Amino acid sequence: MAVHRKYDIAAIVVVVLCILAYASFRPKFRLRPEMPVEFFDASRLAPARRVSEERIANAYWKCAVSEVQWKYGYAQRLPDDPPAEFSVKALDAVDNAAARVRYWKKLRELWGVTAIWQKQYEWNTISLRDSLQSAGKWLEEQMRRITGYA
Repeated sequence: MAVHRKYDIAAIVVVVLCILAYASFRPKFRLRPEMPVEFFDASRLAPARRVSEERIANAYWKCAVSEVQWKYGYAQRLPDDPPAEFSVKALDAVDNAAARVRYWKKLRELWGVTAIWQKQYEWNTISLRDSLQSAGKWLEEQMRRITGYA
């Protein structure tokens, strides 16, 4: 009989650890690192200008991936004007201002398109804490209901 209790305790510990692990992983949406084709439209450009403009578009996409997505999350509305973080330092001031507005407008158009996002599961202690608090509240409600305390 003592042998069964050891296995019972081990099984309970494993179940609790699995529940905690499940509660700690939450999906997060991140911009895909590769620039989507919709972000850069080469059809309206002269062939001589396409390469340099594509390089600029790539730089702004990398800026969106490295800076903007951390400030504005998935499905959040982007402001009309580009934030200070959305800039490329390699351009001169005149080119940067025009390109910055152009690619911000393009980013705003694409921001809600699910194809530019990827879903990743990440360890998140905040979601674990929220899950534990939610479970604690549920348990407290059940205990109050059982014992009759309001």
